[in-house]
Amino acid sequence: MTAAVLDSSGTAHSLAIWSNTDAAPRFTLRTFDLSAYAGQSVTLRFSGTEDSSLQTRSSSTTRR
Repeated sequence: MTAAVLDSSGTAHSLAIWSNTDAAPRFTLRTFDLSAYAGQSVTLRFSGTEDSSLQTRSSSTTRR
């Protein structure tokens, strides 16, 4: 998964890149310093890909 900020001119700046090797046993809070973009209209973009050989497992439990 990647996190990026698109500045007011549409240029993407990478904030972070994670992979399944970075997996944690539960949700992890992440923060980013966006002060460089103060006063601008920006877009935060999160994107990821997944295939059947490296599926992300859900942390939810289904009971029957």
